[in-house]
Order: sequence, then structure tokens, then C-alpha cells
Amino acid sequence: MSLAALCLLASAAGEAPAPVFDVQQMGSLYGLQDDPPRRDEHGHLLPLVWEPEQMVLQGFVGVNRYSTVERTGGSTLPVDGSGEEASQMPAIGGGAQWKLAGERVDFGLEALFSVGGRANATAFVAGGSGAAIAVSVDVLAFEIYGGPFVSCFVGERARVYAGAGPLLEWADYSQEISGASSSDSGTGFGSGWYARTGFEFALSDNTLIGFGVRWSEATVDLDNGLGELNVEGFQFAFTMTEGF
Repeated sequence: MSLAALCLLASAAGEAPAPVFDVQQMGSLYGLQDDPPRRDEHGHLLPLVWEPEQMVLQGFVGVNRYSTVERTGGSTLPVDGSGEEASQMPAIGGGAQWKLAGERVDFGLEALFSVGGRANATAFVAGGSGAAIAVSVDVLAFEIYGGPFVSCFVGERARVYAGAGPLLEWADYSQEISGASSSDSGTGFGSGWYARTGFEFALSDNTLIGFGVRWSEATVDLDNGLGELNVEGFQFAFTMTEGF
């Protein structure tokens, strides 16, 4: 091919229009953008719809604030962390709600898990003379809980819900008395109960965010002669629910 022909081809390529990419269209194609909320012909938001046998997923981050955190029994002195650092534990978790029936009020079953813990938290043990001795406590708790729930849409873009049922808990517990050279630790399983409620509002047709509160109590049997770990109190959490 002659040099003139090559120059002609290069000139034609330089004059060809560059392809145009629609960023919004590409984002929608690859699922990077949420669909906007559905509206009627007058521009009003359409109410959320939750069909029977439809499952939604919920995740949360929050904090456990227990009114009671006690380790009793066993071969060592009892430890009380109620009202101390040991009673406040960050938590994260999630689960699902499965609607079974209902129109104005939805009924179904829910199942969730929660992981919470605290390291080097302060608690106290009563000494032989009656004086309180500081104890450093490490606690890691994994909970599975579930039961029936009810849910109701408020207006067109929000909902409230409540649920209750049994709770299973596994805990890893250790303690070290200030000034002591050794520590005691143990793990175990236990059970209890929970009840929770929450409020959420819609970001889109599929996603809601909100705030939830859960009360729970549980007793865990620890090994290595540490007796029982008793916890009772509230969990406060920010929630995100998807799947409507």
C-alpha cells in the first residue's frame, strides 16, 4: 500500500465521530443505580407492596446496652459488670423476614443473628473484706433468634414492625483481676428470649432504612468452673431492609 493511501485512511479515521457513552444508561445497565420510586400519572408516590411468601433481608449495626451483665456461680467469686464498660458492646447482624399473610397488617416469620463483644471492659468483684476489686473482662457473644412478627405500612413509604421469640446464644468469656498474674476463661451455650420493634422509611421501591430496638435476656452455662453468664437489656440499631 502506498504512502498516499495510508495518509488517506488516517485522515478518514480522524474525521470519524467518537462513540458517545451515556453514563446514566451504563450505570443502569450494570445495576449501579437504584430505580427511582414508582409514581402514578399525577406524579404521586405509589405505596410499597409486600406480597405473601415474599422474603426481605435486613442488616443492622448498633450497640448492646445491658442493664444486667453478671457472672455467677462456679469456683470463682461472682463478677458484676452491670452499669460498667462490660454492659456496652458494639453489635452487627442481620437476617430475613418472610411474609405469610396479610393485607393492611402483614404476618410472618423472622430469623436473625447478632454478633457483639467488648475487650478489656471494666467490671467488679466483691473482695473478702467487702471492697470492690476491678476486673478486666473480655466478652464475645453470637446470637441466633427468631419468631413471629407483624408489620404495617404507615402512609405510602414507611412501615413499623414488631417481633418476638426464643434466642440461642454462644459466649466466649474471660476475666482477669487487677494485679493478678493469671486469668480465667470459658465458653458455653445458653438460651433466652427477645422482643423487638422498629421503624423504617423508603429510599427506593426496594430499600428501606430506619431504627430498631431489641430487648433480650439470656443465661449461658460457661465451662471451666465459671458458672453462668447472665445478660439482659436493650440493643439499639440502624437498619437497612431490601427486597420489597
